[in-house]
Amino acid sequence: MNGKELKVAEYDLTFGANARIVKVLGLFRYLKNNNLYVIYTDNNPTQPVINYGGSHIKEDTILSMTPKKEDEEIIKEYIFKVTSGEELKDFEIISLDKIENIELISSNHLEIKKEVLDSLIDKTIPKKETEEEKNIEKNSKQKKKKSLAPLLIIVALAIGAYYIYTTIITEKDNTIKSFTCKKEESNQTINATIATENIYNFNNQDILENIETTQTYTFISTEAYQDFINKGLIYKYMPDENNGGYKTDEENNTMIYVSKIAVDENYTESRAYEEILSQAKNEGFACEEKILE
Repeated sequence: MNGKELKVAEYDLTFGANARIVKVLGLFRYLKNNNLYVIYTDNNPTQPVINYGGSHIKEDTILSMTPKKEDEEIIKEYIFKVTSGEELKDFEIISLDKIENIELISSNHLEIKKEVLDSLIDKTIPKKETEEEKNIEKNSKQKKKKSLAPLLIIVALAIGAYYIYTTIITEKDNTIKSFTCKKEESNQTINATIATENIYNFNNQDILENIETTQTYTFISTEAYQDFINKGLIYKYMPDENNGGYKTDEENNTMIYVSKIAVDENYTESRAYEEILSQAKNEGFACEEKILE
């Protein structure tokens, strides 16, 4: 983790005024130009905005200073690599252990998706837990173990009985269907081929239960791959991360997005086997049906 809540150094505070706190989400040196940068957001952000600036360290204080216009691409690259778990080989991470304050001389801001900001905070800011909370949690777990023991025995017996019953009585009705649909298309805007594979899983009533999706973005060159990342196009073209996540393969200029969509009360599309299969074929997918006994 390379984040910390810091007090803003403001020298005109009136007596008794509360200090302003910000979340510093990274202090790093970009090795390609040897410049130091800091990124931060409000302690309780109401908008998904990242502030960033050129930086300098003065004793126990970080200075945030006016960045250059081209620095925005460096900040985007850092945010992407941190949130996607990529190696930060072009960045030297500066420890915040001895830093207590940040002085905001100047900065620029960058609007990002809320889920990206949440992920960035989650991956950089350590979670706080007081000793009192630890003791409460410990005592609570001990009480739950004691009170749940008899109940767990009853539940285990009930589950065993139910399993035996359903295996004997309803074995013939447990057929589950699925079909897999694949399609590949080119996107000239981002210079990539996008291969999509959707697996539709159904219950024994031919009603859709969930969809497993894999999208593979294969870029025609390293330059196209880097543009997709550094220009923030990933947030425009890649599916929403709420239902999945993505991994990268720099050597092969490839990004793979994997997700699983549950069919619940918020799902508004068709749930019937034949309708979904027909629609997928009409959209140009090649589909293969499969029945799992």
